[in-house]
Amino acid sequence: MKSNRSSFCATVTVLMILLGIAPAAHALQFRLLGWSSDDIDLLFGEKKPIELSVSVSGFSPVYEFKGDGPLVLYKEVLNDKGLPVRQTACTVTIPKGMEKGILILVPGDSSRAASRKVVARRHEGPATPDAPLIYDYILLDDSEAARPSGTIEFHNFSSLPIALKVETHQVVLAPKEKAQVPLQPGVKRLAFRAAAQLGGKWKVFLTNPLTTRGPDRMMVVLRDGPPSSQSDATGEPNIRMISLYDWPARPAPSTTQLLSSASR
Repeated sequence: MKSNRSSFCATVTVLMILLGIAPAAHALQFRLLGWSSDDIDLLFGEKKPIELSVSVSGFSPVYEFKGDGPLVLYKEVLNDKGLPVRQTACTVTIPKGMEKGILILVPGDSSRAASRKVVARRHEGPATPDAPLIYDYILLDDSEAARPSGTIEFHNFSSLPIALKVETHQVVLAPKEKAQVPLQPGVKRLAFRAAAQLGGKWKVFLTNPLTTRGPDRMMVVLRDGPPSSQSDATGEPNIRMISLYDWPARPAPSTTQLLSSASR
């Protein structure tokens, strides 16, 4: 049965090509999250460039990419002759079947790009001077199946093991690991405690309540903080925590649902 279905799909694809009908391109809805600095100069899209909004403290608006190849983010820069050209900033390979994603941009090795002036895209002034030209990336599944409503998803992107206690739930995350704990609807604050393993010892670095603000779901990113002489002197964990609040879009009610509600 499976081989017959594969043969049928292959036959349909060949017929579409012969008739000049292009197969529907895969669509990915994605949001962006920055790592070290806001960047107002990233673009994507071939015919109609779209300017991307990137922040370190919250998700960007939802963008949509349609195509079979990788998602390419770029900047417009001036070449040696003073003419605007495209400088590829990040090439994202999209996993098969992924329809919603969160794209975290991590500063890469900008020495791979020529030192050229970035063309400012907005009217506030010149391009962000400290924004990298090259990015690495982390692409997370943003579907409700992967991140259900009523959950907090913790990601440990730091270089240290981290132990978390959220209300009565306890988890230990090695670097690059993630975990989910329940998020009760309507709760505004949760008892929270976080410790990192440094030099073979667990050291608490945060005991403040975790503010939730009543979203449907949350994502909490834990990562190494910027270099600090104070943390080096005290020997305390240098961990930065970013809380991201999420209200996933829901499909509009159908006509049948509206009529059913009205008749009650």
